[in-house]
Amino acid sequence: MQEAVKIDSGRFQLNRLSPEQHVDSLEEDVYTGLLSRPRSLPPKYFYDERGSKLFDQICQTDEYYLTRAESALLKKHADEIVSTVRPTAIVEYGSGTSEKTELLIQAANQHYDWLHYLPLDVCEEILIESSRRLLDRYPWLSIDAWHGDFLQDMQLFNNSHTRSLYTFLGSSLGNFSYDEASQFLRDVRNTANDDDWFLLGIDLVKDHSILNAAYNDIEGYTAAFNLNLLDVLNQALDGDFNTEKFEHHAFFDIDNSRVEMRLRSCCRQTVTLRDIDLKIEFEDGEHITTEYSRKYTADSIRQLLTSTGFSPEHVYTGDNNEFMLILSRCLKKR
Repeated sequence: MQEAVKIDSGRFQLNRLSPEQHVDSLEEDVYTGLLSRPRSLPPKYFYDERGSKLFDQICQTDEYYLTRAESALLKKHADEIVSTVRPTAIVEYGSGTSEKTELLIQAANQHYDWLHYLPLDVCEEILIESSRRLLDRYPWLSIDAWHGDFLQDMQLFNNSHTRSLYTFLGSSLGNFSYDEASQFLRDVRNTANDDDWFLLGIDLVKDHSILNAAYNDIEGYTAAFNLNLLDVLNQALDGDFNTEKFEHHAFFDIDNSRVEMRLRSCCRQTVTLRDIDLKIEFEDGEHITTEYSRKYTADSIRQLLTSTGFSPEHVYTGDNNEFMLILSRCLKKR
């Protein structure tokens, strides 16, 4: 059930999926993930308010090159991207704090005196906070924010604007398996119109030491971000996870071309989630997989985009080929 809430007449509307849907989804994901072997949890639950802010701190660390590389590409090419697409609306999946997308909004401001921004995110607090910041800075902007799980509920998303620029930044596509990535891209294409465009940020395969350092920063922000997932479960499901009895572990899996992030139990222990009457027995050293971050090659991501209904038209990479932005035209639907 969709609930639309008017926050600021004419400039800001929040479209909200019912909280009950989110809880049901969380319960199902916890049962499926924590009772399987190996245990796992979806990374979408990282992003409560604290998790979103911890991720912003990760992005400022010396080791985490992804945000700097992508931001540098956006700063350099945002005007060209906007001039090519000439969008009436920018749609962003997994918008978070919207800081990188703001570079596109700034570029649009050089060409238009109005623009619609449609951010989609699982964290309502961050959606509201980032939208209000943008509205303060850009009085000509109109925001139609969407709270919910866009992976499960993309069919509920409604974009009535013509010539939209759809965006998925931060190399978040790497969190999906190949099949999940293919399905997500097909869903985006089915949502978009024939004259729309899609901007994708993707991390590339590189020296393994760089990848391992990026997910194990010295300041410990990534560890705190990973462990915060257990606090999310404690709060949502009345659990008793003790974060001091788990440790963060991340490494690059060469065979699968992906970074794997885990939470490893430091001892034998029993954890209870009272709201769903679930007890989980952990062995010493047993882990929960919390995230995969797949790294693509330039050829593999082009092939994936082409196979899911897009035509890569413009490719932007930095001097050291750390990161890639791909601007694709939507192929006509058959």
